[in-house]
Amino acid sequence: MKISREDDGLRFIGEWTPEAGFVACDVECLRCGRRIDPHHQGDEIGLACVGCGVTIKTFWSETELNVYMAEKWNQLRQACTHPTVTLHSSS
Repeated sequence: MKISREDDGLRFIGEWTPEAGFVACDVECLRCGRRIDPHHQGDEIGLACVGCGVTIKTFWSETELNVYMAEKWNQLRQACTHPTVTLHSSS
């Protein structure tokens, strides 16, 4: 089953199967639905939408970005039964 959670203007999408457990898949922009990619902004690193170009979140370091992403994926992994998580059938 595909699962998703919306937070900070982002949609975190993962997949859960009994065989593999939880697998993080993608991060999308809530504004336009396109993929979010990390990019450098001078000394900072940000999460920006490849579709509408908006920078969703900015971090002081790559380590801070990695911690943020790990926390968000962990929340999605733990929230499979929470009402803010939407389940989608896999095709």
